[in-house]
Amino acid sequence: MKVIKLSSFTAMFLGMAFLTGCAGGLNPERYLLNKQSFMLSEDNPPAYVSGYVDGCSAGRRLAGDKRFVYRKNGARFEKDALYARGWQEGQINCRNEALEEETYIAGRPKGGWRKLENATPDTENRRVQSANHVEEEKMRAMWEELRK
Repeated sequence: MKVIKLSSFTAMFLGMAFLTGCAGGLNPERYLLNKQSFMLSEDNPPAYVSGYVDGCSAGRRLAGDKRFVYRKNGARFEKDALYARGWQEGQINCRNEALEEETYIAGRPKGGWRKLENATPDTENRRVQSANHVEEEKMRAMWEELRK
């Protein structure tokens, strides 16, 4: 009998994958909370983790998963290098992860995933969402250029 050794990271990743379930049943809030909890348990700086989680949500949205929202704190991104690095890495990693899932999992709803909305968005949230939408479109155009 052959024994397979798993690193702690691999075991944690497999555990997170099991807890979040397959992509069809993926709960965005739980998914991002699991990412955040794991990264904080690995002693990553809170600013980096915050950026990573926001970037992760944005990356999954850019990959076409409409259950996630495009999140980016523009002011913090410009001023906080740890947040910016976390956002960039989270956006790339989670975008690639979502694209891999898309390769293996079929049967997405014809109308796409429902958009997550804030229960009671205030004026500031609408302004930030509008700015994020513009940023999302810029990133989408950049990705499309890179795909050519």
